Amino acid sequence: MTAVLSLVLGIFFLFPQGVMGTSVSEPIYKPAQPPKALQGDNAKSNLPPPVDIKNIPDPFLSYLVMEGRNQAALDERERQKLLDLEKQRKLEALNLAKQKAAALEKLRRMREPRTELQKLSLAQLTLTAIIQDRGKAWAMVRDEKGMGYILKKGTAIGTMGGRVATISGVQKKVIINEPYLEKELYIKYKPKVIELPDEVFE
Repeated sequence: MTAVLSLVLGIFFLFPQGVMGTSVSEPIYKPAQPPKALQGDNAKSNLPPPVDIKNIPDPFLSYLVMEGRNQAALDERERQKLLDLEKQRKLEALNLAKQKAAALEKLRRMREPRTELQKLSLAQLTLTAIIQDRGKAWAMVRDEKGMGYILKKGTAIGTMGGRVATISGVQKKVIINEPYLEKELYIKYKPKVIELPDEVFE
């Protein structure tokens, strides 16, 4: 029995391609294919999100050091907030100063004399006559030297930039609106009245 087994093994090793003329086929190797989920357009969508290394906490950093850094960051944000508020306050103050300067310049131009009547104060003028005709009204004033001036609605009069607003024959007076600054910003108007005296000189 042992002799027969030895004979068979000997034949097998002598003829490794097979006995009786038969041959053993070589194994076929196929190239490895990537998983279907990673092929095509799905490859990018299945990739894990990128990791921001800067935001990963350091496990070897002590708690006190981390608290100190957090507090420093809070202090820096608070300081920046105060700087922004101060910058905004200065900007608002600058804008307010510009608005006040513009309003003052506007008032100055309104009070700038352009006629002889604007070189006289209202106290230097006397109302001498009021004429009304067909819904229109005129008035006459005289200065201290006896020089006469005709007034109608809108006439510039006086050294304060006033303009005639109303001429009333019934009430025997002329109302003049004079501009002034309110809170150094807004142009407002206050009425001044010149009344017709009881005795008018010729």
